[in-house]
Amino acid sequence: MTPNLTDAIKKMTLTVRDLLTREASEQLEGIYGFLRDGTLKPAKEYPAIQNNSEAAKTRRLIEEFVENEKLTGLSAKKARNKLKREVAFTWLNRFVAFKMLETRKLIRQTISRVEKSNGFLMWLTSPGNEGFYEEYNKGDLPLNELGEGPRQRAYRCFILEQCKMLAEEIRVLFDPDTLPSRLFPRPRPLKQLIELLNADEIVEAWLPGNEETIGWVYQHYVSVEKDEIFKRLYQQKQKIKAEEVPLATQIFTPHWIVRFLVENTLGRIWVQMHPDTRLRSKLQYLVPLNDANLPSVATRPVKDIKLMDPACGTMHFGLVAFDLFCEMYEEELEKTGEPGWPLKPSVQSNEEIPQSILENNIYGIEIDLRALQLAALALYLKAKSYNKNAQIKNVNLVCTDILWLDGERLKVFAKKNFSYPIYRRAVEAVWEKLQKARIVGSLLRVEEELKYVVQEERKKFLRKGKNALPFLDLKEIFEDEAWKEDYWWFLEDRIIQPFDDFVRQVGERKPDTFFEGEAAKGLRLLHFLRDRYDIVVTNPPYLFRRNMEKELADFLEDQYPDAKGDLYAAFIVRCAELLNETGRLGMITQQSFMFVSTYEKFRKSLLQQHVLETMCHVGPRAFEELQGEKANTTAFVLRREPDESICKNAVGIYFRLVKEKDGEAKRMAFEKALEELRKMYPDLYK
Repeated sequence: MTPNLTDAIKKMTLTVRDLLTREASEQLEGIYGFLRDGTLKPAKEYPAIQNNSEAAKTRRLIEEFVENEKLTGLSAKKARNKLKREVAFTWLNRFVAFKMLETRKLIRQTISRVEKSNGFLMWLTSPGNEGFYEEYNKGDLPLNELGEGPRQRAYRCFILEQCKMLAEEIRVLFDPDTLPSRLFPRPRPLKQLIELLNADEIVEAWLPGNEETIGWVYQHYVSVEKDEIFKRLYQQKQKIKAEEVPLATQIFTPHWIVRFLVENTLGRIWVQMHPDTRLRSKLQYLVPLNDANLPSVATRPVKDIKLMDPACGTMHFGLVAFDLFCEMYEEELEKTGEPGWPLKPSVQSNEEIPQSILENNIYGIEIDLRALQLAALALYLKAKSYNKNAQIKNVNLVCTDILWLDGERLKVFAKKNFSYPIYRRAVEAVWEKLQKARIVGSLLRVEEELKYVVQEERKKFLRKGKNALPFLDLKEIFEDEAWKEDYWWFLEDRIIQPFDDFVRQVGERKPDTFFEGEAAKGLRLLHFLRDRYDIVVTNPPYLFRRNMEKELADFLEDQYPDAKGDLYAAFIVRCAELLNETGRLGMITQQSFMFVSTYEKFRKSLLQQHVLETMCHVGPRAFEELQGEKANTTAFVLRREPDESICKNAVGIYFRLVKEKDGEAKRMAFEKALEELRKMYPDLYK
């Protein structure tokens, strides 16, 4: 993507951000009586609420929203600011999605010609929309209490109908039941928004192959808040608040570094499983290693290979991995039944590949909802671009912005939804810890709470005997087995099963209550953090502990004492924990953990359990957005290795790229060095 195009995207994004934020604020105040200081004026003072049933319902939902936020400790003023931001970024993200879906011909023309878009005109004449068609033909007057004429009202209903349709496959972005869905931009700002998106300067941004546009939109959208945060940090000496961490630390990872990390983790596993793979020649960033020193990897179907990005942002790593997974599925289909390949393929045809990747292979955790919406869109576009008829039932993404509510409501919820007391004890223990999820994201070791509950049940059994077994229906089967430790491992799986069932059931319908929806998110996060992955790849947030507010700094002190100096170091520890027994970790982080004395214990522990297979020490100026020496970084791949002697004697391949003037020069230097290695190890690239 050219600098001119990224500059045009930035200009558009910042203009739309201001436009939609202002529009949301004006609606909240002028139509619904939600003032800037958090005051909710009496509804009777606002004509729209009194005379328009839609506006009356929206006002009630605003009141419920404020009450729910108060239960989590958020003031009405802060709740209003949160809602205003969510309305603005949700509608920008949705209209970006419409543009990208249009250009890929995945939906009919929706916004390119506003009320003259052919998709809208066809919708008007479809069965069931006769009333809208009649109103449309009346013209633009009279205006209703929301400032809409008949045509504009019809167009709004059409857009919301499009959201409802798309929500069947990508609900986190298009959910029609959210409060932001009801705060639709009014006609004048809507027209301005669409004109900005249709501008000639950014036509190229929406075309197939430019999925990176999604990441740039997010980065530019948060840049204003990011600048404000660092201004307060450096000029006013104010610490960075926990909720500001995603904004302060987000940065778009250069594509070549993403490829380097994905190919040397996911690609490496595939080459080890299938030495005869044709993908060897396509993995141009795969660093040659001595195969004799690599452990054997059992052959498995592609659908069983799991990749996690625990700080996924807009899913740049997932997009690159998606393309590689596609080729892996295709090759497996061709070679099924041959020696060294599965007897049955993971899918029956190429058409099933994108759905299988999203349901089985790619996982992501993100603390910021606006980024997660765009991550879901990015993966959705990838899947639909491969097969426009793919049925997307599930995208494995979860937002850690979970609202924690009071204990009494939690007990009522647990009693209603889970039969055995052990389930209720487990969900209450897990939920107590989940209250920190919106602050620390995937650094939260919430899965430890399950282990603690199981340990307590075992202690009770050892004191009281078989009558203390937690599942009475298993007493006869396990009364002898319960004396063995293996039984209690099974018990942990038994506890998690109804949680997963609950999440699935809520996903198939609208949650009955606000709390039920939040509980489903929390239990889904528990599942993601409890699981272990073949591949973990990410560009984690970087933030010195001295710049954090006390709550986050204390969390690192308590949970990650050897890596507490910077957020990224704690992420290295956590990402390594998420690996399975033979998993690989690919990250780009600050370089300080390699040199600083305070990380000595951390380094020793890391290298006792992992082999450092390859590293690109990119140093400063790897990121276009960061000038000078602000971020000295290194990209590396670790392999989990239980044999400490192998770790001790391992030899990796290293690239020193610290002197090149910018990211492009570093990429070229890396590729040149890699070409030299290919000449030394030609067999790898046959």
